[in-house]
Amino acid sequence: MKLKSPHFEKLKSLTKKQKKLILAGIALLLLLLAACYTVFIAPLLQKEQWIYKEETVERGTLKVGVTESGSLEYNTKSVDYDLDLDVSDDDEDDSEEDDDDTVQKYLKIEEIYAASGQRVTEGEELLKFTEDSVEAVRALLQNAVVEAQADYAEAESTYELSLLEAQTDYDTQKISASYASSIRNTSASSVANNVTSLQVQLEQKQANTASLQEKLTETQEDYQDALEDYEAAKEGYEGAGTDNTVNFMTIQNGYLSARSKYQQAKSALTQAEDALSENESAITDLQNQLAAAQAKQKIDKLDTEETYQEAVITGQNAQTTYNAAVEDLKETLQEAEETKEKREEQLQAFEDFVGSDGIIYATEDGVITEVSYEAGDRLTTTGALSSYATSDDMRISVDVTQEDIVDLQVGDAVDIAFTAYPEESYTGSILSINTTATSDYSNTVSYTVEISAEGALEKLYGGMTADVIFVTEEKEDVIYVSRKAIVEENGKTYVYRKTALGGKELAEVETGITNGVDIEILSGLEEGDTIYLASKVSSEAEVKSTQEDSGSSADTTTGSDMELQEFNESLMPEDMQMPSGGAMPQGGPGGSNSDSFGGGMPGGPGRQ
Repeated sequence: MKLKSPHFEKLKSLTKKQKKLILAGIALLLLLLAACYTVFIAPLLQKEQWIYKEETVERGTLKVGVTESGSLEYNTKSVDYDLDLDVSDDDEDDSEEDDDDTVQKYLKIEEIYAASGQRVTEGEELLKFTEDSVEAVRALLQNAVVEAQADYAEAESTYELSLLEAQTDYDTQKISASYASSIRNTSASSVANNVTSLQVQLEQKQANTASLQEKLTETQEDYQDALEDYEAAKEGYEGAGTDNTVNFMTIQNGYLSARSKYQQAKSALTQAEDALSENESAITDLQNQLAAAQAKQKIDKLDTEETYQEAVITGQNAQTTYNAAVEDLKETLQEAEETKEKREEQLQAFEDFVGSDGIIYATEDGVITEVSYEAGDRLTTTGALSSYATSDDMRISVDVTQEDIVDLQVGDAVDIAFTAYPEESYTGSILSINTTATSDYSNTVSYTVEISAEGALEKLYGGMTADVIFVTEEKEDVIYVSRKAIVEENGKTYVYRKTALGGKELAEVETGITNGVDIEILSGLEEGDTIYLASKVSSEAEVKSTQEDSGSSADTTTGSDMELQEFNESLMPEDMQMPSGGAMPQGGPGGSNSDSFGGGMPGGPGRQ
């Protein structure tokens, strides 16, 4: 039989309402205890702590200036395809070209080597054309050159022969004019004069016969030589196989050249024969006229006067007629020469473009910004194959206030720091200063300054954020420390210096210029001394965070322990107190900046 506790019996006898009141009272009591601990006890249990980061006193160049931020921009260039592959005559209809001609006319891309965003160096491969398309376009242009050269040779031959005929006509007209006055003045002997005129003309034609006969003999010899060469080339061309493309193209070009020379020689022969025939006909006609004139007894006076007037007019216009004929001949020859030169230039431009291997190379270092084609595409239109940005024209635009702009000049050197590369330094110079304010409505009047970035810029990309430092003062070979190490009290400046035994002591220093990050030390420290940058923290987590940021060498000391440190208080000013329980000298670490080393100094550009 179990015995029951009296307290248990009392609890059983309580009502539900009484039980709820008791539980509520217990919960309220626990809540009050927790609040008291949080508000009154916990702060008393927590200790303030100081973090000390070591820093070595350095010697070097200290620069002071103005810092403004901007973004990097660069100009874009392109690799252009601008070949003229049109070898048709102006009067030909391009719509009549068949599909084979269209394919032969355009280069085809075999492979693309560079992608957007890729950095390339001068001489690096960008893309390659298929060998078949390169050979097809080359053959098209070579054939056009051969045809244009043949057309020019034919035009040159025609020009020389036609020029000789024009000269003969000119001489005849001038002679006729010179005899006209004699015919009119001696109307009584008009028949004799007419006979004389006909004799003169006949002599001219007979004299021309020898020249034309000599020209005919030369053209006959040229024609025979050209015919033999053409038949031999034709036989070789018709019997040549197409297995070896290069050999076949050589034979084909030789055949086309021989055929062109044959056609030219044949045309020249025909012209020479026609000229001689026309001259012989003219001689026969003049002989008939002379016989008729000798038979004629009387010449009507009016007919004589009319003949005179016509001869005078013809003589006066002889020079004009001759000049017009020469100009027409020169124009025809010049058109043929221009066509020949154009075809040769087209072929040379093509060879320069595709080179010996059909590969396009980068002409300079840069970053590819766009690739316009893919493998398998044909270049049916001119345009950019790819675009790239070069490092030789990188610029940064920043706005400088009117207070600072007066100290700047075009050509001044600047220092540049990029956010992406905080450990690296860059330089530049001022390219231009805009004399017009950027905004008339802003409280601060600013002017745009354009900076040219210089040096090794291979790692930079467009749009990167940069701090441009305009150096207004620079001192070389000076001792400097971080401005966060400075402690100010009663108009004097101090730093915490590491003693020979590893302790800390306050050392009075004399300071000079500062750039907001570093400050010059005129006296009180030596190069190589170790100083401390102090920071007050109040939690273990904050201590660990600060140690991780500053490095494992940071020394942690509680407020109570600080009074026991190895400070030589005899070296301290009488009115100064050591950091203890949160009290730090004015201007040193502490105050509102307890989460960072140092404080109290104006901001500015970083260490140079």
